[in-house]
Amino acid sequence: PGSLSAPEWAEMRQHPARGLLALFQIRGFGDLPLRQMLVAYEHHMKMDLSGYPRVRRPREPGLFTHLVSVTDTFDAVTSSRSYRTRPWTPDTVLYNMRDQPAWGLDRVLVKAFINATGIYPVGTLVVLSDKRIAVVAEHNPEQPLAPVVKVITDAAGRPVDTPSTLDLAAAPADTAAPVHILRTVDGKRYHIDV
Repeated sequence: PGSLSAPEWAEMRQHPARGLLALFQIRGFGDLPLRQMLVAYEHHMKMDLSGYPRVRRPREPGLFTHLVSVTDTFDAVTSSRSYRTRPWTPDTVLYNMRDQPAWGLDRVLVKAFINATGIYPVGTLVVLSDKRIAVVAEHNPEQPLAPVVKVITDAAGRPVDTPSTLDLAAAPADTAAPVHILRTVDGKRYHIDV
């Protein structure tokens, strides 16, 4: 538990090479899974070839490597780890993946990933502008900030008997102000298991 020490980080950075070696030992393939081997080895290389393992000769990681890098980054940062007990919220990770060049990800693939998942991926717990809590049930590719949600609490935070579906992109039926997402929240804070 806690932050990794320098030797622990060095050990952790060995997993791409160890994954490659493990794939070499797989029996039963008619052809060696070369593309998979390359992806296992390269998936922590950034667009500028920084990252790890260290590159000795110029190379161009392939499309599959870049795809796995995007999905692996999202999964790693939104998940609990022994060295990070509080994962980042999906929207924060997606904003950083898109806007932080230091993350070293293919910008076109990040945009495609966001288009596929939405800014608030399905299962994200959100607080609405009217203080109700909801779970994202469906993303809206046309309006990524306005997904379809299932409202699970009232404005006081009490669970509702029957969750209602609310399309945040739809105009309100009455004269009420449109509802929007204020922020994402960690379900553990509210004792909600999404």
